[in-house]
Amino acid sequence: MASLPETTYFSDYIVKFLSVHGFDKVVFNPGASFRGIHDSLVFEHNQDFAPEIVMACHEEIAVAIAHGYYKASGKHMAVLIHANVGLLHASMAIFNAWCDRVPLFMIAGNGPIDAAKRRPWIDWIHTSAHLPTAVNEFVKWSDQPTSQVATVEALFRARKIMEVGVPAPVLVAVDFDVQEQPLQAELQASLPVPEPLPLLGGLDAATSDKIAQQLLAARAPVIVLDFSGRAPATIQSLIAIAELTQAVIIDRGNRFNFPSRHLRNGTQYERSHFVHADLVLAIEVQDLEGALLDLFPGQSLPTITREVTVTALDCNDLLSSKWAADYQRHVPHCTKYIGATQASLESLLNALQTRHAQPQSASLQVQKSFTDKALLPAQHAARALIQSQLEAHHTDDIPHVSVAVQQIGAALADTPWVLTNSGSLTVDGWVKKLWHLERPNCYLGLNGGGGLGYGLGASIGAALALKDEQQLCVNLQSDGDFLYTPSGLWTLSAYNIPLLIIVMNNQLYFNSTQHAARVAGARNRDIDKAHIATSFYENPVDFVQLAQSFNIKAYPVVNTAADIIATVHEAVAYISQHGKPAVVELLIQ
Repeated sequence: MASLPETTYFSDYIVKFLSVHGFDKVVFNPGASFRGIHDSLVFEHNQDFAPEIVMACHEEIAVAIAHGYYKASGKHMAVLIHANVGLLHASMAIFNAWCDRVPLFMIAGNGPIDAAKRRPWIDWIHTSAHLPTAVNEFVKWSDQPTSQVATVEALFRARKIMEVGVPAPVLVAVDFDVQEQPLQAELQASLPVPEPLPLLGGLDAATSDKIAQQLLAARAPVIVLDFSGRAPATIQSLIAIAELTQAVIIDRGNRFNFPSRHLRNGTQYERSHFVHADLVLAIEVQDLEGALLDLFPGQSLPTITREVTVTALDCNDLLSSKWAADYQRHVPHCTKYIGATQASLESLLNALQTRHAQPQSASLQVQKSFTDKALLPAQHAARALIQSQLEAHHTDDIPHVSVAVQQIGAALADTPWVLTNSGSLTVDGWVKKLWHLERPNCYLGLNGGGGLGYGLGASIGAALALKDEQQLCVNLQSDGDFLYTPSGLWTLSAYNIPLLIIVMNNQLYFNSTQHAARVAGARNRDIDKAHIATSFYENPVDFVQLAQSFNIKAYPVVNTAADIIATVHEAVAYISQHGKPAVVELLIQ
């Protein structure tokens, strides 16, 4: 690694810090409050180690790009944020990352804390007494140091904290004046070097053996998953655990956690099959109450936890906000264990294999409810129901969302793909019913915080991370979400990022339309007015021209199911040949 030149500024040290800690890219919308760091990123002497710059047109897009980049690759992009105005723009995307448990390393510029050094007007309105206050309740750690040495310590601490236990965003506010100071001698003599990160261990052998014994003794064990797939190596362990214990998997789906077509994946099975479940093991489940009420519909939470053994393995209690209630409802009578997911599952699998190898007396052998023979009818019934739902819409004039998702899946059948974003709960639900989600990281999950504006930026980041891989990144982009951050198309085009965007255009904020209809119906009012101020019917958006205005290949609007496969095939061929993005717009209902 090249040394810093004799005439060195503190911002050069920051760039060196990013480099040695593995940040190969830095994303930002340009802002004067970090102009010192910006200069150091482009300074010719630093080019053999400075991270590559990715420019975005909005801070919300920049943060979402880093969010998607990490989810696709497990690697980090640093995010630079411009003072208070930029941080306020970025706040929604930071909240999404917080709820999605994604570690982001963010540096925000701040106007000079020393008021004597502020320029008139602009430095006063862009200086905050404590900049991180704007987002402190949904970042894991933050600091606003006021000297070079203190800033270095803050950077090291932020890098360490963001991934220990529960991963989440961190923020360091770097003083405008401090960035531009000549590097102090003591720092010049000690260039930054990476430090080993603290590791959270897995469950101990005794605890693993206890859970293994419970799983083997249960007649009808269910394992609920949600975020475990953050570590792809967990998938094979979970397959082996499910098969050894004859457990059923229910996948809440915030990541790819378990193969969708595996017989033991009961996510789509009728819940009546699980009414006699006697043990629930929840692994990295964020909303345990919702998972239990879904598994045992019609029952109250206290009733469920009194009658069913509930055990949870996660790190959720290590991270909470006093402002956001994303910690979810307290679940009574639940035994909780904290440990690193991958290491814990490996320990649990080892305990199960050890116990399985031991001879069992006849009195200890349990008659399992969820045998392969018992699950096959449930699987057949689930697939038949999905097929009947599809057939009900095959003759619709405007493609139903289910048919559109099916046809897109068919068009991609021979292409290795990664679904970077599924746009909405409706689209996401049909993807999980119809697509073969079988490979680790083939599905990157939803946005975490339920905030619109995530899909395009996160998909850009994911496609950038996988640009050199032989996989097609696909973004099923809802129209309403798209309109929050359309300038993300500039970054997509400027960097020739190969991404297939399929705009799932129902010309609605569909969830809001549903709520409007629900309230009107409950009040015996006209539900036909539910589209007012929730739709784009009177002034539809031309997403094709929008994409073309950013020099991105776009195809004529597809409004029949028969044309979906051919158009998607054409777009895939274009991306494969040119290594550039393409947009397909589908009108759906």
